[in-house]
Amino acid sequence: MTDNIILDFREISKSFIGVRALDHVSFAVKRGEVHSIMGENGAGKSTLMKIAAGLLLQDSGQIYLNEQNIHIKNAHQALKLGIAMVPQELNLVPEMTVAENILLGIEPRHILGIVDRKELHRKASEVLASLGMTVDTHQMIKKLSIAEQQIIQIARAIVFRCNILIMDEPTASLSEREKRALFELLRRLNQRRTTILYITHRIKEVFEISDRITVLRDGKLTGTRVCSETNEDEIIRLMVGRPLSEFLRRREQRKRGGEVVLEVHGLTRKNLFKDISFSLNRGEILGIAGLVGARRTETFNSLIGFPPPEKGEVFIEGRPVSIKSPLDAVRLGIGYLPEERRQHGIFPIMSVLHNMSIPFLKRLQCGTVISRKKEELAGTNLSQQLHIQTPSLNKQIAYLSGGNQQKVILARWLGSRSKILILDEPTRGIDVSAKVEIHTQICNLADQGESIIMISSEMQELLAITDRILVMHEGSIVGSVDPESSTEEDILRIAMGEDQWKNESI
Repeated sequence: MTDNIILDFREISKSFIGVRALDHVSFAVKRGEVHSIMGENGAGKSTLMKIAAGLLLQDSGQIYLNEQNIHIKNAHQALKLGIAMVPQELNLVPEMTVAENILLGIEPRHILGIVDRKELHRKASEVLASLGMTVDTHQMIKKLSIAEQQIIQIARAIVFRCNILIMDEPTASLSEREKRALFELLRRLNQRRTTILYITHRIKEVFEISDRITVLRDGKLTGTRVCSETNEDEIIRLMVGRPLSEFLRRREQRKRGGEVVLEVHGLTRKNLFKDISFSLNRGEILGIAGLVGARRTETFNSLIGFPPPEKGEVFIEGRPVSIKSPLDAVRLGIGYLPEERRQHGIFPIMSVLHNMSIPFLKRLQCGTVISRKKEELAGTNLSQQLHIQTPSLNKQIAYLSGGNQQKVILARWLGSRSKILILDEPTRGIDVSAKVEIHTQICNLADQGESIIMISSEMQELLAITDRILVMHEGSIVGSVDPESSTEEDILRIAMGEDQWKNESI
């Protein structure tokens, strides 16, 4: 072992009720590097990092810290050893202040044992200043944004003098600006020789911030690569066994000039979006691109009446319609997959079956009672059609992977016989294989005559599977591009407002 190795995993294995989460995983982390851990959902990356942070115990194998064999029994011991984890679901105390959270358990005290409030806030402010951050230490945690809460969690690690910081999907809920601020903070820590272990699905982030990448697949190590000596295609091949090109095939049969299903004229809501006008054809996949602040989600939320626009007209199959609420939209045959799946898309404590059948329960009635037999038959057929992986339709949806939760929401609207589907970031937060499944199902639905509006920040997927792409900038549609003859750079230029033009085909 060289002096440059700070953390060394040797033959780490872990199982959960017969499922092998980690299978003899071995690799080393260098002092002061940003080392990304990648893999699909279920690859074992979070399990391995939880073992390093003392949140789980391995079944077998050893961990060496600075060449010393260590046994990490709990998170407090990991902190003492200088290892801290910022989990995806932050574990701060919302009813306590910033200062109280940062110094929880190690508060400065007066001689009689009473907490020294003045010193508490001074120390907290000092730590935040060392990170280049100015946050009011008297503010309650519950009033902070997710990005600010992450900073508090990192500040807590600094207080414990941690020299290994584990970040689990840190940008999942951040805007582009917040992500940039986080990356700048991580670079600052890295310059201080803090070693960062970074778990993410987002491959572009990895190449932006990492020194090396370790990839896991089905609990096994498939390789460690130096960032400057590899590329996205190789990393994806290590993750799933296939190259990137196989996941970005263009839709083969594009629908051109079919019957107009949806027309929108002059949709406007003050200070959010203005004069939104476009049409959608039967069997078409219409992409919606734009950067943070483009107001894509706000626009299409308003289209389904959440809340309704202040001005504008909507026509479905040539008839003027009034959409004052999401219930109106459902009755008119519009389905919606929201951007925030967990918050607005699923009912986590309800079963997969009930999550599917909610919008079409009336069709399953026998008299005044819901037919359980009809519901199960519909759920089974939809589950098979969309290849939903679940041990049982009666399992709570919260236990399914992100990709399968998305497919359940798709099944919901397929079962309700929606004519128009609005999909807001349908592949956000899911792994590469699940993305392929979602892309395939979207294309299949369009081929069957479903009309689809797909909002996505991933320009590659818009170029791959859509028939047209409308580009938004600051609440307006500023361009329309043909996916077959356009590039990511073309879309980005329009999205940034540098090349604003309107196409008659919008």
